[in-house]
Amino acid sequence: MLVGVSGGVDSTVLLRLFVEFVERRRARPGAVLAVGHLDHRLDADSAARAEFVRGEAASLGIPCLAAAADVRERSRRERRSLEEAARLERLDFFGRAAAGSGCSAVAVGHTRSDQAETVLLRLVRGSGGPGLGAMPLARPDDRGFLLIRPLLRVSRTMVEALAEARGWPFQEDASNRSPEFARNRVRREVLPHLAASLNPRAEAALARAADLLRDDEDLLGELARGQFSRLARLRETGVQLPREALSALPPALSGRVLRLALLKVRGDLLRLTRRHLAALGRLAASGRGGAALDLPGIRARCEGGNLLLEAVAGKPATPFRGGEGNHRAGARVIRSGG
Repeated sequence: MLVGVSGGVDSTVLLRLFVEFVERRRARPGAVLAVGHLDHRLDADSAARAEFVRGEAASLGIPCLAAAADVRERSRRERRSLEEAARLERLDFFGRAAAGSGCSAVAVGHTRSDQAETVLLRLVRGSGGPGLGAMPLARPDDRGFLLIRPLLRVSRTMVEALAEARGWPFQEDASNRSPEFARNRVRREVLPHLAASLNPRAEAALARAADLLRDDEDLLGELARGQFSRLARLRETGVQLPREALSALPPALSGRVLRLALLKVRGDLLRLTRRHLAALGRLAASGRGGAALDLPGIRARCEGGNLLLEAVAGKPATPFRGGEGNHRAGARVIRSGG
């Protein structure tokens, strides 16, 4: 097991709990655990925090794999938010670290509080079921490891209380207090206001809603994959879908089938937004022979009774204009409803 440790209270407590778990089974922690730490270089204390994590791992007899990344540069280069760029850098690092240490799973310290914050952030961005389902307890990652969140049912308050009771040291990331990040504003302003004015258990209620929505999304996703397998025909240049059969599906399924087709053609859904998906649905419904639509990295066109999606390699995306202003984080809208 690779344990992702930032140095903050959540991940530090997670590491200590794993150590206790292993020791109770009379095993040596260093034989089954490894620590992974990525220095995001987002604040002046990041190097000191990395050194703290290395020291903690050494004191527990656990190997530590550490690296640093220029998150701000990735954010600028890929036109992502800092939070999204940091998340992707961590996952990329975990993939390398897990492979290098022989770990098949990566554990991270997300709590129920993080889950509630994620639900609120995605709700105000207009997410659908995939986004509002937020974070699962476990999911396989394309980078070759199983990502697990053992603390996802536990509030941050409980984690902090345990750290204080046991005297476990930690070093909080200064960026967690910066109003630059939307999550911090939700954590420090929005959730406390909801708890004080509407529901003292707002955090638990939001996390419970995510569980219910994720159950629904799992079923819809399975149904959509079945419809995609039934309808899609792979061509040398892309994916072909019969327009009438696609349009006859309920919107909740047709949209998901189109997302699967886009993913099949492009391999990712970067810069594709819900408005792109709606325009693609309108193209399929129109049935106008020769009608076409340019999306980021994809050209869609009607060909007879079919909708054909083809990759456009090396061609800059045609600017999309579809009503309201473009979403800044469009890739997440399509991929996960966020």
